Amino acid sequence: MDMPFLELDAASYPAWRDGILAAEVNDEAVPPAPRSYPGYPRWPLDPVRARLWGSLDRVLSRRRSVRDLSKALPPRRTLSRLLRAGHGITGQLSAGPVPSAGGLQALELYLVVFASGWLPAGLYHYDRGGHHLSQIALGAGRDDWRRRVPSLDHIRGGALLWVVVGDGGRVTRKYGPRALRFLLQEAGHLMQNLCLLSTSLGLATVPLGGYFERDVARQFALPRTDFVLYVGGCGTPERGFVEQRGVGRTTETIV
Repeated sequence: MDMPFLELDAASYPAWRDGILAAEVNDEAVPPAPRSYPGYPRWPLDPVRARLWGSLDRVLSRRRSVRDLSKALPPRRTLSRLLRAGHGITGQLSAGPVPSAGGLQALELYLVVFASGWLPAGLYHYDRGGHHLSQIALGAGRDDWRRRVPSLDHIRGGALLWVVVGDGGRVTRKYGPRALRFLLQEAGHLMQNLCLLSTSLGLATVPLGGYFERDVARQFALPRTDFVLYVGGCGTPERGFVEQRGVGRTTETIV
């Protein structure tokens, strides 16, 4: 989906604002339900309760983009907590931990799972409403995905990829040509959640910037109005990694 990228100024703002107000009058009071894949194989996730003893300061100080990752799939309990806390429904009207323009909740989180374990290798969608994974396709070849996501060459190993997708149609109806900016901002919030939660759970998420959006979208059979916004590799840091200058392979940039 191609979308203009409106830059606001004092002259263009009033018309854009009035368009939003008109959309709010015409919109339904309740935002659309979270995306779901009825009829697809479902993989249940564990129920999750908030951890009251975690320290955000400590997690922020420890977060690093570790490049050497295990290929082993994280335990179901760990992945359940990461998904629920990072992008689950935690309030009314499908609200969650990611700031959402107009409360539209227009982000979807997909997974490419390379390593089989309690979950077979394949492509998945995180169902926020049901707190389960819907299996979209079976099997995910690491080499095939390196061709779609060339920046994976900067990572050794990794059990899975996060694929953050924005529902462009949902946001455009209200925010017009400014919609893509909102989706990109929200995608950054969600990826940061995944980065910090990964660190708190003994994992590492590495944000990636080099990927072929249309090719990735085709693999998930996404609607034409969707945008592939962000991709990140995830896994357990390999043993022997030491967090100090000159030892271990880390980066603070998106590759």
